[in-house]
Formats: sequence, C-alpha cells, structure tokens
Amino acid sequence: MNATPDHPELDQLSADLAALHGRIGLDPAAGRPERRDRIDIRFAAAAARHPTQVCTRDTTEQTTYLELDWLADDIARRLSGRTGPGAAVAVRARRSCTVPAAVVGALRTGAAVLPLEPGHHTGLQEHLMRHAGVEMVLSDSGLLRDEIPLAKAGRFVIAARPETATGREIPPHTAFLALPAGGDPGRALTLRPVTHRDVLAWVDAVIPMLESGPDDVWTYFHSLSLDLGMREIWAPLLSGARTVVVDRDTASDARAFARLLTQQQVSVVTQLPSAFTRLTAAARTSRNTLPALRHVLLSDEPVDTTALADWRDARIAPQAVVWDVSGPPTTL
Repeated sequence: MNATPDHPELDQLSADLAALHGRIGLDPAAGRPERRDRIDIRFAAAAARHPTQVCTRDTTEQTTYLELDWLADDIARRLSGRTGPGAAVAVRARRSCTVPAAVVGALRTGAAVLPLEPGHHTGLQEHLMRHAGVEMVLSDSGLLRDEIPLAKAGRFVIAARPETATGREIPPHTAFLALPAGGDPGRALTLRPVTHRDVLAWVDAVIPMLESGPDDVWTYFHSLSLDLGMREIWAPLLSGARTVVVDRDTASDARAFARLLTQQQVSVVTQLPSAFTRLTAAARTSRNTLPALRHVLLSDEPVDTTALADWRDARIAPQAVVWDVSGPPTTL
C-alpha cells in the first residue's frame, strides 16, 4: 500500500499492517506466508487466532491468549535497548499462569532465555547466570543481592545484573539455555543452547500426531529449565489449547495430581516414566479415573512395562493412548 500526502490515514494503516505481518510471520513484499521458526512469532499467531480463549490456569487465576500477549509486549518494550540477539535474559518465575508471557517477552527482544526456579540455591543461580553472561533478569520471586530493579511489568520486576557477567555470546537462533536432565547441583553444570527450531520441530511433530487443538487441556508439570518442560508448555500454547499449571506441592503428590487431572478434565499429560509409575499407583489406590484423558506422553527415561500393564489393567483412562516421545514418537 503506497502512502500519499492526501491520505495520511493510509500511512497509519500501512504501518499497522506491516507490524501485524511482522508479528505473525508474513512478508508483505513476498506476497505469501514466510515460515519463521520462532516461538514468539508462533505465539503471536496463536493469540491472533484465539484471543479470548483461556490460555493458562493456575490455582488462583486464569489468563487468555490476548492478555498473555499484551503482557509479553509490555515486557518486551521495557527490555528494549537493554538486551537483544546474542544475549541471555534470566527468567526467575514461580509456576503461574503468567510465566509464558515473561518468556515470550524476552524472546521478542531477540535474546535467549535462561529459566531459573525460585527454589534453586542462590549459589547455583549465580553460577548459571555467570556462565550464560546474563545482564538482565525478569523475576516474580524477588531479586538476588546486587540485582538492580529498573522497571515493572505485571508482577515481573525487570532488573540489571552487576558487571560480573562473562559477556558470553549466545549462538544465533537460541531460544533457551537448558540444564542437563537429572543434573546434580553439587557439580559444575553446563548449559546447553536449545534453538527455536529444536522446540518447534517437536511441537510440529507431536500436534498432528495427537490431532490436538483448541479443545484440548494440557498440563505444565516440569521445570522450564529442562528440555521436557520447554516442549511440554509450548505444544499447547502454540496450538490454541489450554494449559493447567501444576504447582510444586501438587507435582510432588501423585494423589493430588490425579485429582487435578480429573477436576480440570485434562486430555494430554506429559510425564517422566518414573512419575507415571507413581501416578498409576495413586490412581489405583484412590480408584481415580480419568475419562477425559486422551494421550499420555512419556519421555526422557526408560518405560516401566509393569507400570504400563498396571495402568491398563486398572482402566484408569480407557481412551488414552500412551506414547514414548523420547525419540521418534511410538505408541506403547
């Protein structure tokens, strides 16, 4: 659209359209959709398709796709000029319905995200941030010594780190810096860059396989500092589904988790096989059934065939298909 002096309103419309095209990954000059493998752009597209759909729900509140997108934009604006490509932003956040907005907001600056659990020992957090060269922090769980608050967006404080960071250059296209699975906090930990494409390739493989969409309800159970947590949260949020946030107390109590799955009518759940064994035992003991559950995704550990047989014998979720998604997805 060509702007003209006689029609200044066209200038604004053209600018608005260009911004929208950029957000959802369209290239107006090419005249056709351009595949842009970034989580934040995919989330903007999901929010545009499902603005009023409930996106995430925790124990006290829920938020829609549009509300999360607005918060992500606010965070990105406040981080603008303070971070960008080649840098990492630490996200120290409780398990809540607004966590995805913090991650998307940081990603929109071009930076990578270092997820931190508030329960991690301070020394471990400091080690990881130094290793990643973190200069900016997003936190809804307080600040560490010497972190300097600069702004606030929603419940998140944006803070600067002291000049003790290593200034490490993050590889291009990195979305997250992941901890190794089963890492021992007592030893040196090496952060592994995970690209946008790494996450999206898993999402693009799993969503069609499950025939999953906006009617599904998933759980957010695992830490975002692990690969499994990243895959678990973005599969529903990029497909228009609803995500139920599992708080730490419920995640550590298999009976409480089984009750949550029933109450929230969860249809897709991701578990480590060891946790799935505990869930099976708790559901059998409490005679808990999960009629809404359609899929169980097991990953990152060998599958216990005895637990799988117990699950089926108890008819805990008669309609559910159990998958091993540690590698190429296979049914069990």
